[in-house]
Amino acid sequence: MLGLSNTWFEDGHKFVRWTPATATLLRHAKTALHDDLAPHLSRRCSHIKGHGGVKLSVNYSQRLCNHFAYVARFDVRSYYSSMDHQIILDLLKQCRVRPAITCIVGEYLSLPDHNSGGKGMVAGGALSPLIGALYLMPLDKLMKDLQGSLGVRYQRYMDDFVIFAPTRHKLRKAIKQMYGVLDNLKVHVHPKKRFIGPTRKGFDFLGYWLEPDKPLTPSPVSLSRLIERSHQLHEQTADINRLREYVCRWHQWHHGGLRGLTARTSSFIWAWQYVTKALRLNLAPEIIR
Repeated sequence: MLGLSNTWFEDGHKFVRWTPATATLLRHAKTALHDDLAPHLSRRCSHIKGHGGVKLSVNYSQRLCNHFAYVARFDVRSYYSSMDHQIILDLLKQCRVRPAITCIVGEYLSLPDHNSGGKGMVAGGALSPLIGALYLMPLDKLMKDLQGSLGVRYQRYMDDFVIFAPTRHKLRKAIKQMYGVLDNLKVHVHPKKRFIGPTRKGFDFLGYWLEPDKPLTPSPVSLSRLIERSHQLHEQTADINRLREYVCRWHQWHHGGLRGLTARTSSFIWAWQYVTKALRLNLAPEIIR
């Protein structure tokens, strides 16, 4: 029996703190669940440990961007809170997950569900990334099938995914079938977080701006978050050195794992000057450099 310590909401997501005994049990359950799901999860779902993470998704998508004329980029709206518990349990059964682990997943889903609505999952929990990978497994399978029939390519990171196609017609056919799968899963794409069109127009994916045969740059959303976090940090401490360290870490993360793909002009000096200008900080030249 799982035990809850407390629950809270942050940025629209439900978080929980489990009792120490439950936290230990869930760590073991996570390993067992990963072992049972591993043969069934697509390699194109990159947020799972060992599947490459954000940087593999961006690297692969940039290479596809150079070879495909059309792209569709989607984000599932309220992904965690929209997940249907029965669909999750059915998918676990399809993957022949051990009954004891399925039972734990059932409690993991239902215990924080105070309204007994049979929907939603906590964010930041031990099992959440694996369940997040499992839930869109039917979409992963569809895209693998369409790779053969339509020549499309696909990449997913949790609920963010892109579909590349050689022609507009084939992209539309793939999207139509995608909507059918998502309807069956009772989830919907976010209307304001999508792009459908020629790759030459460029698009935002996982914090990067992708265009054919051009280096990666930070996306407008990524830069907006950089400024927002920098502003919060500066207001909290007014410590220039601490702010500079944060911008340095952001810059290192942006370039890390993407050797040769990011723009050389996006140097640390550029990022630091971008932040100080946005925050209207009048600094001495030696501090700016």
